[in-house]
Amino acid sequence: MSPGLQRALRVLGTAGAFVVLVVLGLGLASLFGQEAPSPPEPEPVAVVRPAPPPEPSPPPPPPERAPPPAPPPPPAPAPLPTPVVPSPGKPGALTLNARLRIRREIVFGITRLKSEVSRCPMDPVQRTTPAPGRSALVLEAVGLGDEVRIVGSSLESEVPVNDRFVSCARAALEGKVFPAPGATSGLRLRVFVPIGPAGNSLAVSSASLAEVDEAR
Repeated sequence: MSPGLQRALRVLGTAGAFVVLVVLGLGLASLFGQEAPSPPEPEPVAVVRPAPPPEPSPPPPPPERAPPPAPPPPPAPAPLPTPVVPSPGKPGALTLNARLRIRREIVFGITRLKSEVSRCPMDPVQRTTPAPGRSALVLEAVGLGDEVRIVGSSLESEVPVNDRFVSCARAALEGKVFPAPGATSGLRLRVFVPIGPAGNSLAVSSASLAEVDEAR
């Protein structure tokens, strides 16, 4: 074979190989370049929701009630009893408890005047022989409504006493007002205060009380 022919064959062979490579490259390019079709998306399923229950109808309004009748007016209070006030100069018929209570208050009142009575002459009476008998300062009191006033006094004595002391004690007590619960207005009382054995003191703790009835 001539050298020229050999050279032509080599050129043809090289060109043919080049064409084959180009064809293969294009085939591969077309094969890999084509995207695979994506699967169809599933159609959305319609969700059927149950219909909401009907709203309950509002309850009917309660029937109107008639207003309750007005309460009856309270009964009028019973009139207070009119206190019985004894007329002046008449006793009020004190109970034993009331008499003891008034006596206690008068005794306390006289005791509180001890400083005034102690300024009176305190000379004891000189007696040659013990004389039987007793003596007392009698206080006249009038009720003023839970109080009593000493309106007068006198001496009742069976034995000699210190007259100066008695006169001074009477002046110290007359006109005084003492608390006396239960002593109604106009009540008249008489308080007996014994005089000590020496005739110059008052035995206040031994005092006694009497209600005066002038009708007798």
